[in-house]
Amino acid sequence: MSSSAFPPGWGQPSGAQNGAGFPQGNGSQPVWIYAGFWWRVWAFLIDSIILTAMDAVLGYFILPDFKVQWEELPIPDSSGQTVDVVDIAQRVQPDTISVLIPHIQVGHWHLPGLLMALVPALYFILFESSRFRATPGKRLCQLEVTTLQGERISIARATVRFLIKAFISFPFFHIGVLMVAFTRQKQGLHDLIAGTLVLRAENSQIVTFDRRM
Repeated sequence: MSSSAFPPGWGQPSGAQNGAGFPQGNGSQPVWIYAGFWWRVWAFLIDSIILTAMDAVLGYFILPDFKVQWEELPIPDSSGQTVDVVDIAQRVQPDTISVLIPHIQVGHWHLPGLLMALVPALYFILFESSRFRATPGKRLCQLEVTTLQGERISIARATVRFLIKAFISFPFFHIGVLMVAFTRQKQGLHDLIAGTLVLRAENSQIVTFDRRM
């Protein structure tokens, strides 16, 4: 049997023609392993837990006090005279009603609210553009965010990626996120627009087979 009978890529590791990425042991063509949908879901859940804890601690120190004060509203009785709570305690009249109205008082929340909103943005942008190339959740799942050439992404690219994910991919029925499960390179809408990939950060064990004549 001639060697031409073998299919293209026989004896080569899967993904060897995909370009730069994780090098093989023999130093030939590198291998890319795209992060699957569920790996990215687990990483996001871990990051969500971390962000919730950070927001709780930060909110305890910077959020304004929240108070509820009750104000008595006098109600006219059958004679047309207003009756307050003290009068009712002194003379019980079945045709009179006293109403207490709650007043919620919150301090200035604009600046604290802005800081709380910046936490997730800074979290994803700074971690994914750092030398780690990943948030803590992605690192625990051994994932990293790279450019289409497998390089570290810039802060500008990480910012675009976060904004698209926060304002388009998630709000519109998570369609931009679900795209990860159906695109060839496991890219969400935010990855396609920002020009990024999410890869497995570990080298897989490559098994090759000898060609038999």
